[in-house]
Parts: sequence; structure tokens; C-alpha cells
Amino acid sequence: MSIRLTSLRAGAVALAVGGAAAAGGCATISTQQEVQAGAEYSRQINAQLPLIRDSYTNQFVTQLGRQIAAQADQRGIQYTFYVVNSDVVNAFSLPGGYVYVNRGIIERADNVSQLAGVLAHEIGHVAERHGVEQAQRAQNANTALSVLYGVLMRRNPSTVEQAGIQVGGSAVFAGYSRGAEREADHVAISYMIRSGYNPHGLPQFFAKLMNEQQRAPSKVEQWFATHPLTQERMQNTTADINATPGANNARLITDTREFQNFRARVRSLTPAPQDRR
Repeated sequence: MSIRLTSLRAGAVALAVGGAAAAGGCATISTQQEVQAGAEYSRQINAQLPLIRDSYTNQFVTQLGRQIAAQADQRGIQYTFYVVNSDVVNAFSLPGGYVYVNRGIIERADNVSQLAGVLAHEIGHVAERHGVEQAQRAQNANTALSVLYGVLMRRNPSTVEQAGIQVGGSAVFAGYSRGAEREADHVAISYMIRSGYNPHGLPQFFAKLMNEQQRAPSKVEQWFATHPLTQERMQNTTADINATPGANNARLITDTREFQNFRARVRSLTPAPQDRR
């Protein structure tokens, strides 16, 4: 299975930019345009990714994700969550509130706070409109839509392009600046606290991935391609947590029996397709 997603995130918001410019002579993208663009590209992605159709699995992730999103995004967006049947570790989001998480993340998470941290990070990209900002910067720099598409779509099929999509990863969604990744980490902490989850789950999951990179790098390379992870980033996240009031409240949830049952359910599902790289 192969899907040409290299330009989807940029393309989705670039369409919204182009529409805004044509309609009003400016490059301001409304929330409605953002959601419409995200919905269109989500449909294209869903037609080709190996999504898990198990209702219990999707219900658990959706409930957890929307619980966090309700504390994160005040625009009234209806967030939609999908679980990709891939044992490769990755997650990504589209503008407008479409969030994808690979089963490889669920199976590796020790507790619910670690999964909540990943979802909160991706929700942070949407709530802070990082993808939209990228497209607006391109439009404001007078980058024509046709040129933007041409550059992105004619790129040689790279490892990034071929890698993730065959197994539902999202290395193709690389491109956020370090500042955007840092901001997504930062806001994820407050989202988790307000949602009642232990924010230490986020740097704990980072630590797991860095350890796995030493043991089985092929399983986590997509994550590192789209979410550059360094010891400094882990330290910054921990420092943010310790500087945030209420972050170390003992009542914050680290794990639940429901999560452990959920993870066991995911592990019992039909094995993920093997990466054919």
C-alpha cells in the first residue's frame, strides 16, 4: 500500500489560504476553512491507510482525545481520532482537528498518562494552528499555490515518503519547526493537567522512545523524523512540568485499569501489516 501524502498537510492548508486570498484578498484562514480542508485530506488519507475498525479501540482513543481537546481548543472544533494499524511508533495531526495515532504507540505506552501525553502534543499542533501558520507564511511570502504544489508533489519519492505510509506512519508530516514542537510540548503539559492526567507521562514516553532507538531503531525512526527528540527536549519538558502549578498533584491520573484492558485489547487484534521497505 502506498499513498502520496507528502503534500497533504501543506496542501490542505494551502488550499484554505488560496481560498481566503481569492475571497478577500488576504491570507487569513478561518476556522471553518481549516476544518473543511482538514476533512477533505482526512478522507483521502483514510481511504488508503490501514485503520483499525474495532469500535472499542476507537471509542477509547476518541473519548480520551476529546477529553483533552475540550481543555485545549476553545474554538468548538469536533476533534476526530483514528488508530492506524501499524506497529511503527508515530502520530500526526491535520489542521481542523484530525488526529492519528499508530497502534505501536498504544502497545508501547506503559500507562494512560503516556498515551495522553502523545495525544495532547498532537492536539497542541492543531490548537496552536502550526500547520495553518506554515501555509500562511508561504502565502505571505508570495509563494504561488501552483509552485507550492509543484515543489512538493514532484519531489523524488524519498525514504520519508515511502516509509511511513505503507504502514500508516506519518514521516511525511515532518516540517514543524523546533519552536512549534517545543510549543506543542509546552501546551500539552497544561492540557494534561486540566484534563486530570499526570503530565510526567509525556517525558516518560520520550525516554522510552530514546531507549528503543538504541535497541530497534527501525520501529521508531518515523517518530524521530517527525518529532526530533533530544535529551535537551526531555529536560525542557520536565522543567516545564516542575514549574507548572499543580503539575505534581498526587490526584492526577497516571494509569487506570481501563487503559490496561484497552491496551490488551489492541494487542489482541489482527497483527499490523509488515513494513515492506
